[in-house]
Amino acid sequence: MHYADTSVLMAYLVIEPYSAQAEAALRDPAHSPLAVSAWTETELVSAFGIKCRTKQIDEADMEKGLEKYEALRGFFVHLQVQHEDYRNAATLLRDWRVGLRAGDALHLALAQRHSCVMLSLDKRLVKAGLQAGIAGICLR
Repeated sequence: MHYADTSVLMAYLVIEPYSAQAEAALRDPAHSPLAVSAWTETELVSAFGIKCRTKQIDEADMEKGLEKYEALRGFFVHLQVQHEDYRNAATLLRDWRVGLRAGDALHLALAQRHSCVMLSLDKRLVKAGLQAGIAGICLR
């Protein structure tokens, strides 16, 4: 199973420099089944809000993107976030030199618990995962 992080979903839902790579990864049968989590969805809505506030997109584009995601929602396996995922994320964050953010560590902890390959556009996240023994593919 592959776990798509928020960066991949955003690039698929909104035109960005790596949108083609995100679309190819999400459509690739080799990545099936694709998983996301409630954290992915929370971060996704936040990312849309940031893009709107910073005038990268307008409110209509935000609504279109969220509607597009809702139409795809049933396509994904939805992983439940558990208390142990937060503990494991905290463990990943202990090596501050890696530069992980808390949300990225939570994505990695979920991928690790479910033996998923992480799909991301974030080189730092994938590198940190690989250092912790979590398989990952950076799509850029």
